[in-house]
Amino acid sequence: MPVEPFTLYVSKRFLDKASKSFSLGFIVRKPLVEILKKMNVSFKELEREEAKAALEGIELKGVAVSVSQLIKKMAIVFFVPGSLVLAAMKKVHYRSGIETEDSIILELLAEIPRALRPSLFYDIWLVVPKTEAGEENTKRLIKTIVDKVGVPPLNEEEWENLQPIIEKLKGQLELKGLTENIWEKI
Repeated sequence: MPVEPFTLYVSKRFLDKASKSFSLGFIVRKPLVEILKKMNVSFKELEREEAKAALEGIELKGVAVSVSQLIKKMAIVFFVPGSLVLAAMKKVHYRSGIETEDSIILELLAEIPRALRPSLFYDIWLVVPKTEAGEENTKRLIKTIVDKVGVPPLNEEEWENLQPIIEKLKGQLELKGLTENIWEKI
C-alpha cells in the first residue's frame, strides 16, 4: 500500500526550547539527529546522496512522480529563485537525513532574510513513511518530541512569517503540509 509523505515546519523558538528540554547544548547543527540520539531511537544518519538512494523504491500515494523526481523538484524549488519571491528566501540548507525502521526524514534549514530586521530561521522536516504503520509510528515519535518540549512547533505569528516559503512552494509541489500547517493533525 503506498504511503503519503508530509512536510512539517518547525520554528527556531521551538528548536531553542528543544535544545534545553533535551540538553543538546548551545549550538546544534542537526537538531533532529541530536534529539533522536537523546531519545535512544535507532536510526541511520544519511548524507544527501544516501538519502536520495534510500528514498528510491518507496511507493508514494498521491505523488505521480518517482521519489528522486520529487526530491529533485523540491531542490529546484528551494535552490533556484522564483521570479516573484527572489529576495524572500535566499538560503535552504540540507541539515541531515534520518532513516528509521519506519520512515526517512529530511531535515532542511530555511532562512528568510528581512530588511532591517534579523533573518528568520525555520526547519523543514520532509517525512517519507515506509509503510502505513510506519507513518503512525513516526507521527507518535514526533508527538513525543513535541510533548517533551512542551510548546507548539509553530504559533500563529510564525506561521504567518512562513508565507514567503509557502508562496514559493505553492503550485510547484503537491505535498501534504507544504502549504498548510498540519501540526494539529499529528
